[in-house]
Amino acid sequence: MPDPLLILDTGSPLVSVAVARGGAVVAARSVAIERSSTRLLAMVREVLEEAGIGMRGLGGIAVLRGPGSFTGVRIGLATVLGFHQALGVPVATPTSFQALAAAADAEPPAVVIAAVDALRGEWSAQAFAPGPVPQALAEPELVPGPELPRLAAGRPGVPGVVIGFGVSRLAGLPGWPADLRLVEPGPLAPAAARLAASPETVWNPSLLTHPLYSRPPAFTPARPRTPVPAGRATQEA
Repeated sequence: MPDPLLILDTGSPLVSVAVARGGAVVAARSVAIERSSTRLLAMVREVLEEAGIGMRGLGGIAVLRGPGSFTGVRIGLATVLGFHQALGVPVATPTSFQALAAAADAEPPAVVIAAVDALRGEWSAQAFAPGPVPQALAEPELVPGPELPRLAAGRPGVPGVVIGFGVSRLAGLPGWPADLRLVEPGPLAPAAARLAASPETVWNPSLLTHPLYSRPPAFTPARPRTPVPAGRATQEA
């Protein structure tokens, strides 16, 4: 395992950075995403100074690759890509779902549903079995809020947890199961530090160019232009 580690989460409503040694966080900072564009690099500098190391003393860097804020996720990935290209350090890119599931601190046999607000009343969510490294039970889904309990269905008697920024407002939905607990997380960088310390972590910098989004980006790619034959262009002129 690369050590020490710098960890960034820039796509969550609460942007956070941390430095960890042996999986234990030794310095951390967080700020509301509205202020992160001016504070991100300053927070990185602060946690490194508090941990007593420089950028060249890092063994690796981990950054959450989404889903989350479209702009925030891309800022984090681009920042870490720059660090990787400049320093050559190993890079890991756990998902926001994995970090949320790790932050739930649930015990087996519970089911943890990691949920990211995808707006329009929908949530991008994935179910996990809890543990030091949560294990995915299914692929991520984009579902309306009232359907989130379905991801824990089929496991009678098993306690459930839904964790994500803003999930507390789901408690007011008609018919929300009383035994499906809602948890608002704190900063995710410390939880991601535990993931990055696992032997199962994949260190693959190529994933820095593959962000994970709740839904496809809202733009239409330009259609390729068909070259006009030279003779025809002359005639039309």
